[in-house]
Amino acid sequence: MIIKKETIKRNTIDKMQKRKKEKKSQVLEDILEEYCLKRNSFNPAHPSPNLFIGKLEFRMKQYYNNLYKTTNRFTE
Repeated sequence: MIIKKETIKRNTIDKMQKRKKEKKSQVLEDILEEYCLKRNSFNPAHPSPNLFIGKLEFRMKQYYNNLYKTTNRFTE
């Protein structure tokens, strides 16, 4: 009885460790695959587009245009 419980416990631990190793290897494979896909798209000679700043400038222009229109409407 005691031997069976120990054997079952050991088998369970072995299965858990095996799954953990498989999961780690799958994560590493996913990282490597993503790296390989992006590796050739990086060009340090060209600056990356700063989308946040571009969108912010656009919003600020719209805001100030609207503000200018409303102040002109009240002054006329």
